[in-house]
Amino acid sequence: MRSFLLTAAIYVAFAGGAFAQNLPPVYRWEIGVNGGYSTITRPDGPPAVYSGNSTNVSKDYSLRASYYFNWHWMMSVDIGNRRWESFGEWQMDDRYGKPLNPYKVKFLIADHAITSSVQMNYVIPFYSQFTTFNRANLYFGAQAGMVNTVNDGSRSYGVLATDSSVRYTNGVNYGSGMGYTLGLQTGFIYYITPRFGVNAELALRYVDVHTTGDHWAAPISHYRLMHFPQTLGIRWRLY
Repeated sequence: MRSFLLTAAIYVAFAGGAFAQNLPPVYRWEIGVNGGYSTITRPDGPPAVYSGNSTNVSKDYSLRASYYFNWHWMMSVDIGNRRWESFGEWQMDDRYGKPLNPYKVKFLIADHAITSSVQMNYVIPFYSQFTTFNRANLYFGAQAGMVNTVNDGSRSYGVLATDSSVRYTNGVNYGSGMGYTLGLQTGFIYYITPRFGVNAELALRYVDVHTTGDHWAAPISHYRLMHFPQTLGIRWRLY
């Protein structure tokens, strides 16, 4: 009888530990960094002559801190940075008024487009075998915040190779500005360990910006565009 009770006590002790391990740990705070690429649309609002006819792909970086209210709702604060450019062609005449071939002009919309935003995401959790910890999270949600653009509002010039007396504009920089951003995102976090994970995210962002600048810059003092970050990142659960 005594040996039976001792065996039962040992079993209960080990079983209790096993069941306790099956309860997934709660990590409410998480930090991370993201890096990748972003494409943009041509700015809407300025005349076509100042918006260009093509854009490029830019690097996109952000820092993020997230808080999990529960297993299904996550709020994040994100601070990001990227560069926005578009390209177009202007027509030019020589000193005698004869039309020349169109030349390329670069429009630097923002040397730095810095966003500060808050995200609210719905989370679908996945668990490791035997539910020992939260193995992955699929999430999707909405974002809103501010955007500050850094630029100098200047112009750059070139001269004709065949006639150095003819000068033309080959670059237009928008002025610095401020506005708001709205967007949607979806992503997936895979946790290699209970605390450390890797992340992939796709996002759609809309921005509306008012800029400052000289009198000539009035046509480009307000613009709207969309950009599409595609990033990879890492995550670390704090506690």
